[in-house]
Amino acid sequence: MVKEEKYFLNTRMSQISVIKLLITQLKESLDIFTYNIKRYHIPVTLVLFYTEEDISKELKRHIRISDGLKTIKLGGSYFNFVFLPFTDTKDTYSFVKDIEYSILRNIKYLFYLEELEHEINNCYNYLNSFLFKITEK
Repeated sequence: MVKEEKYFLNTRMSQISVIKLLITQLKESLDIFTYNIKRYHIPVTLVLFYTEEDISKELKRHIRISDGLKTIKLGGSYFNFVFLPFTDTKDTYSFVKDIEYSILRNIKYLFYLEELEHEINNCYNYLNSFLFKITEK
């Protein structure tokens, strides 16, 4: 039996299992948004909100029509990936502050954001960098 300390965050899974499931769920969205960056030269920022409560309904009310939201529940953890096209890093911080004020005031959460490149060669490393930043906090 796997010991509790081998589990990643609150997922009841190893980090390798978590990243494999995240890649499976996010690969199509990453491909679509990186294609749009390459083709139309628009900035797209990806924000990960990690919570142990489901905030997806509230997030849907705060995002624009052009934004993308992918919520993945693993064990007791929720990984909410928000794709923000036409948004640079500075404007993304404003979005995050708005979400913190309106949704996350009484919820424990962690977030990490990064502007997408026009091409992601290794999804495993790219998404793992998000998870490392979350676990560091």
